[in-house]
Amino acid sequence: MARQIRPAQRYSERLLKLIPSEIIAAWVAVQGIIPRDSGPWVITAAAVLLMVLTPIYLKRFQGVSRPMQLVASTGSFLVWVYTLGGPFVYWGIYFSWLASVLLILWTVTVPLFLDGEDRQAA
Repeated sequence: MARQIRPAQRYSERLLKLIPSEIIAAWVAVQGIIPRDSGPWVITAAAVLLMVLTPIYLKRFQGVSRPMQLVASTGSFLVWVYTLGGPFVYWGIYFSWLASVLLILWTVTVPLFLDGEDRQAA
């Protein structure tokens, strides 16, 4: 499935194309592999590496070229990392209630603002 958002796509199609599922799956696997006693730096480095790889992967392998879609998808990855705990637990800045609210609000609102149209500054 090509991930590029096109004009006039339905909300549900835009939503699915903004979730970098392969990168999130990689994160879930990495988070499960890293020992809990490895400290915050290892898991933080893994999260940062996957965050940097998200737009590269989407551009190179999924054909996404619109900068706002790349930014939104990378944001989606970060929201999922926070929702799953990740390095935020180690740094003492993870709150489950905030993770739930953030995931809901991100998922509901971001597809509304990305319609596949390139906007030029007036």
